[in-house]
Amino acid sequence: MQHSEEVAFYDGADWERRNIDGGFRKLYSHINYVLGKRFLMGIYDSMLVKYGAVMVGYTVVGLPVFGPNSEAYLAKYGDDQAQITRDYVRNSSLLINLAKAIGRIVVSYKEIQNLAGYTTLINEMDEVLEDLGNGKYKRVMVTQDD
Repeated sequence: MQHSEEVAFYDGADWERRNIDGGFRKLYSHINYVLGKRFLMGIYDSMLVKYGAVMVGYTVVGLPVFGPNSEAYLAKYGDDQAQITRDYVRNSSLLINLAKAIGRIVVSYKEIQNLAGYTTLINEMDEVLEDLGNGKYKRVMVTQDD
């Protein structure tokens, strides 16, 4: 609203409109970019938690039978398929639950970062409101460097 008389007097409305529209387009494209990245990260995180953790768990569970020391394991139990199946079922339930828990911890780290950001904003707002109450707040002109 400041200097609106000068803008009108010098017929600068078209320039102002182009300037504001350009800034809005920059903001709009940036928001689209950020939302697209956030969408892709959400897909990646859900895939990591749901499928990546399970794949790691099954890989670790299969190591005794299919890994480098499989001969020693198979020699120990011979052809006792029931024992091998019991080991597999027991280990798979433990390791897959562990892998899922680790995946949830990875995703919860992002949520903790969001919470930390919100608490920082609330703290800054509280400081400004306290300064307002004490009469210390001064309006600062925001400038943009291009």
